Amino acid sequence: MAVSDQPAPAMGGGMAAIVTGGVVLLIAGFIALGLLLGLTPLYAGFLLLWYWGSVDMVARKALAPLLIGACGGTATAWLLQYGAVHGGLAGVAPVLGLIVAAIYFQLRGWLPLLINRPYMLYLTVMAAPLLQAGESFAHVMASIALATLYFGGIVTLGQIIAARRAAA
Repeated sequence: MAVSDQPAPAMGGGMAAIVTGGVVLLIAGFIALGLLLGLTPLYAGFLLLWYWGSVDMVARKALAPLLIGACGGTATAWLLQYGAVHGGLAGVAPVLGLIVAAIYFQLRGWLPLLINRPYMLYLTVMAAPLLQAGESFAHVMASIALATLYFGGIVTLGQIIAARRAAA
């Protein structure tokens, strides 16, 4: 899907208020669900929502590559942390080689389901030392999966309902 240089058309005031209210409810539901499940790194799920909504324009076909790329980038960031903690420079070097290979793969268009823009985004964010210092990567992965199921499920359900109403 090509990204347009043109900004999205502005909504009228009433529609913008309705959409804003819906987004607030959607986000509140995700926060409540995350807290109920004991997930604190909800930013990882919100990053997924932002990417899917802003870059992919909530296209359902974009959700699987987003999930796989996000998990792959997060896993690579975890490898970077693990290598640094347990092997120092010798532990980091192979992971840096993997990252260089991933950049090459992305530029070549190889393995696009895994090595894609979400992969690079999540690798960049999750490799930040401030996040790595005390983060549970298992909880980050769970937050990404929860966001995919929650936001993807609600948007898909809404699209199905809208299509049925349009057909009636």
